[in-house]
Amino acid sequence: MLADALVRELLEARLIGLLATHDTRMSIHAVPLWYALHEDRVLLATGSRSRKVRNLESDSRATFVVHDSRPGFEVCGAAISGEVEIVRGSEALELVDLVHARYVAEGANEDPAVHAFLTSDDVALCLRPVTAFTWDERGSAANEALRARRKALPLVGTEPRREGSRQPIL
Repeated sequence: MLADALVRELLEARLIGLLATHDTRMSIHAVPLWYALHEDRVLLATGSRSRKVRNLESDSRATFVVHDSRPGFEVCGAAISGEVEIVRGSEALELVDLVHARYVAEGANEDPAVHAFLTSDDVALCLRPVTAFTWDERGSAANEALRARRKALPLVGTEPRREGSRQPIL
């Protein structure tokens, strides 16, 4: 799965992924997470008391979705399914650090609030992909038509979070 060019492109990009686990209440629990590609696994960092960890203790199957979506049909992504190993202790902390290093600049944890947030991640989730489903409309005729005619409406982000200052995502 990780040899697929699009899967690799997305996992090497600094994006936010969505982990879906089977909830013990017979529903799907889906949450956004930081991730890192490491050897033949997708690493995720989380807290040991999280619902996703409890779900994975009962059922190790999960799907991780990562996508890069822009206005119009400028979208691509992958849904990667497999088994998740829960890693705890000192071995977990090394893996968690690999995930954090992709998203937070060196020295950022000197701030007490940042340090507290990062140290709450004491478990590494290691997804071993079994299957992947991908989509890529970036080169489609429909996307080219929207782009050429400037007819794709911008996505609207939530940052900065000040009243009346919503910025389009281009």
